Amino acid sequence: MPFLWVALFTWALTAADGFGPLLYTPSKPMNGMSTGYLFCYAITASSSGANSLAVNMPDLTRFARNPRSCTIAQAIGLPVALTLTYVLGVTLAATSQVLYGQIYWNPLEMIQVWDNRPAKFFAALLFAFAAITTNVAANSISFGNDLTTLFPRHINIRRGQYICAVLGFAICPWKIEKAASNFLAFLNGYSIFLAPLSAIMLTDYYLVRYTSGYNVSQLYTPKGLYWYCQGVNWRAIAAFLCGLLPLLPGLIHQINAGIGGITRGYLNFYSLAWLDSTILACISYYILAIMRPFPKQANTEDKMSWAIYGQEENQTVSPSSQSERGGNSVIKVE
Repeated sequence: MPFLWVALFTWALTAADGFGPLLYTPSKPMNGMSTGYLFCYAITASSSGANSLAVNMPDLTRFARNPRSCTIAQAIGLPVALTLTYVLGVTLAATSQVLYGQIYWNPLEMIQVWDNRPAKFFAALLFAFAAITTNVAANSISFGNDLTTLFPRHINIRRGQYICAVLGFAICPWKIEKAASNFLAFLNGYSIFLAPLSAIMLTDYYLVRYTSGYNVSQLYTPKGLYWYCQGVNWRAIAAFLCGLLPLLPGLIHQINAGIGGITRGYLNFYSLAWLDSTILACISYYILAIMRPFPKQANTEDKMSWAIYGQEENQTVSPSSQSERGGNSVIKVE
């Protein structure tokens, strides 16, 4: 894919005589939205892809050898690789307007109008390869992990991935990609559900619990520190709704523009859906955590069974001493 990316980018600039025609072609805002809000709308749609990876990232980083390897991969993978991908997409769309007189927002549509059949074949082959590998890493594994967590007695990660593959066809994704408006509406709608989730996780870790850290054993202890209210963190649910509900009118209009009563102000607010939802959920969760603070330590000591390099040692470990354990330890809660 990197070689194809370079080839497409080079061809686009050469065929369109450089960046000049691409940059100076006038914009034509549609649907009554100004250029500024359309720009925000496009940024929100682009960030939706990164937001889904940010939420699903622990499904893969859990297997990292150390935190540094995760940091390096994320620092390169998300901001650099995704930005280059978006730059290529915008460049190809602008090139299609210069060469063919119409905008091909989907690179595959522009590849179809090429005259060179071998080039069309290899480009389509690499795009298919990229789609399969990206979905396995970004969607299939995370979906399998989620189903395994919900139904551990019946579903493992592999079975969850098979279910994901079936559902992937059942939702008819080709209808979503049929038009640019449908695809952007899907991405923006996707963001208002994922943005509150990532905002709550970041707020909980960096603002609410940063000074006290996490008690690893209590994460796996029923009715422990993180049991919350009957197993439900109502603060997170309330913050999620605070980040979601104000943006629903804009989402409804994107799905069905014929529904009345939705003003331009709602639509302009929805153009920054990812940022708006993140800020609302973050503030709501932090305020609720201050008003109803979480317990800071367990009421009782945990009886743990440590399996260290094949040798088991039964002992009672207090929450304060658990963080001192290191190495390749496997903790079993009795």
